[in-house]
Amino acid sequence: MTHNLGVDVGGTFTDVIVFDETTHEITIDKVLSTPSNPSEGVVHGIEEATAKANTSVSELDLLFHGTTVVTNMLLEETGARVGLITTAGHEDILHLARAWTPGPLYGWMDMEKPDPLADLVDTRGIAGTISSPDGNETESLDEEEIRDAVKELEAAGVESLTVALLNAYLNPEHEERVREIIAEEAPELPVSISSEIVPEYGEYERTLTTVINDYARPTVIEYLEDLDDSLADGDSTATMNVVRSDGGLMSSKAAKERPVELALSGPSGGVVGAATIASKKGVPDVLTLDMGGTSTDVSLVEDGTPETTRQTKVGYREFKSRSVDVNTVGAGGGSIARVQLSGSLQVGPESSGADPGPACYGLGGDEPTVTDANVVLGRIPPSVQLGGRMELDREAAHDAVATVADERGTSVEEAAQAILDIVNENMHSALRVVSVEQGYDPREFGLVAFGGAGPMHANALADIMDAYPLIIPPGPGVMSAFGFLTSDIQNEFSETYLETEEDVDGGDVYEKLRDLEAEATDWLVSEGVDETDHEFEYFAECRYFRQDIQMSIPVTIENLRGETGLAEIKGDFESRHDRQFGFSLDAPLEIANLRVIGKGTLQGVTIEEQELTDADPSAAEIDDNDVYFSGDTYETPIYDRTELRPGNEIDGPAIVTDDDSTVVLQPDHSATIDRYGNIEINRGEGQ
Repeated sequence: MTHNLGVDVGGTFTDVIVFDETTHEITIDKVLSTPSNPSEGVVHGIEEATAKANTSVSELDLLFHGTTVVTNMLLEETGARVGLITTAGHEDILHLARAWTPGPLYGWMDMEKPDPLADLVDTRGIAGTISSPDGNETESLDEEEIRDAVKELEAAGVESLTVALLNAYLNPEHEERVREIIAEEAPELPVSISSEIVPEYGEYERTLTTVINDYARPTVIEYLEDLDDSLADGDSTATMNVVRSDGGLMSSKAAKERPVELALSGPSGGVVGAATIASKKGVPDVLTLDMGGTSTDVSLVEDGTPETTRQTKVGYREFKSRSVDVNTVGAGGGSIARVQLSGSLQVGPESSGADPGPACYGLGGDEPTVTDANVVLGRIPPSVQLGGRMELDREAAHDAVATVADERGTSVEEAAQAILDIVNENMHSALRVVSVEQGYDPREFGLVAFGGAGPMHANALADIMDAYPLIIPPGPGVMSAFGFLTSDIQNEFSETYLETEEDVDGGDVYEKLRDLEAEATDWLVSEGVDETDHEFEYFAECRYFRQDIQMSIPVTIENLRGETGLAEIKGDFESRHDRQFGFSLDAPLEIANLRVIGKGTLQGVTIEEQELTDADPSAAEIDDNDVYFSGDTYETPIYDRTELRPGNEIDGPAIVTDDDSTVVLQPDHSATIDRYGNIEINRGEGQ
């Protein structure tokens, strides 16, 4: 008997999900994370979850791991000391950066610019020039100068080295030789070269991304080696794959070499899992809503595929790495509500966090939060315990929200409803960014909600967006870990092209993409993926000539050899440009970069259909409670989700409880339990 396991390390909890390949049963568990040494929490969670599933670590076949190690390192600036070797005269590249400042208009006036991750004192410029655009060597390297620079940096105490030379994307020979010299002089130092991490034009982005890779490498190497050793001590022979920011997977070995691609490892899993579940239901176009204690992540899935971006952003740093296009807003269960001097109510982005947490946690928090408002309104009924364990202090929640009510001169219930209305509008704004602002009509999409707090607010958001059906999957609180089990091994291979449609034909683009496909094939083989499981996706990153707004256009590679190959790419580009910006230009198409995504399919989990039963849900009804909805109080049935069966139908208002989340069904709505165990919510008849 073999099992597959997904584990997602969060700031407060580590979520674990175990899939039995024989019985197709799923076991869910949560343990506290261990920020000082994340591998300890991971191992503890794996041991506890496998025991709960009546198996052991030694019986695991595949292990899928998502981590916030790189994310937290960038946010907290706790990474390695990085030495940078660049072309002489370009030592200030990270300081010059780009002409962008965070915050509102004129925000630069009180902005504290973040320090570069490779300090000038640890930067060395070296002689040697590769010319542009032909990529020829016009000045050779001074190898003695390089050896001296490496010795100086090692003696100064750098923990890793980045090599980012001018025009290396055109010809990597200089960077490769510098790496060889580093290996001779300082073999213990991890080294990354920009022509492998980002083989594209854009000196600043290429340098920054490669520096971030080395900023994270020593810690990620240590973390993954500790985890590998701990699993080996438990007699595990499981193949461990680490989740990338784009929702794909790579081996532990590959993750140690390219940790920059783990920056959004956790959030990507939830989007991939939501896309899989929605597609299985026959709803390929959905918006996703992942609401936790501090923030909410939203994304868009079109035709079963999550939207991706090549500009990953963590804090104030934006770098070139492929990731699921997630928009984050400071709206969560712990978001604090305050009355401003003007009398207006603000909710978030400040959060009470896990300690002391909302007032209802009973851990010393006394400020009103979104979770407290839900408790006051009865949306979290008395029978619910946090995580299935913690009793909620309902009186403390009432007292906290009463401070808002007193300042605004309203009832406590009206104040609580106002808090929910505002936090819902904040999440609505985030959903508009990934839909309306990208040219999509949310009324043509469903909504998949997960996270600990998402199912409580999703029905209200579905109404605001008019996005139906609303789908609440099983185990919404551990959706990221579930999503890891649905992911594939994958990696991206790219090349700068910079040619207009007038200067090339489809055949040349075809050959370039085939070359990238060969690189992708070699990588998949190195990852242990059987050639029968290889899949490839092809993209041309396009823009109008002399413009800078680029879009990745999917390419049907066989069509490139026909007369209309490039015309098809241009037509798709203009259609997308017109949808997003409302216009197109009479200008030639320029292909800036070519990309190939190599995928290797893994079957980490199987989603089983179940037999439908009758519509009566009464066997799952455990209580009823007065719940406040927009000005009225309703006597509302409470259902235990674990007792609901496929085919059961529920009329709103209703509350459905589970250990990891609570689902709120509003009046004039109805819900059905589908064949896959999802709760599907739609407007009632006549709505």
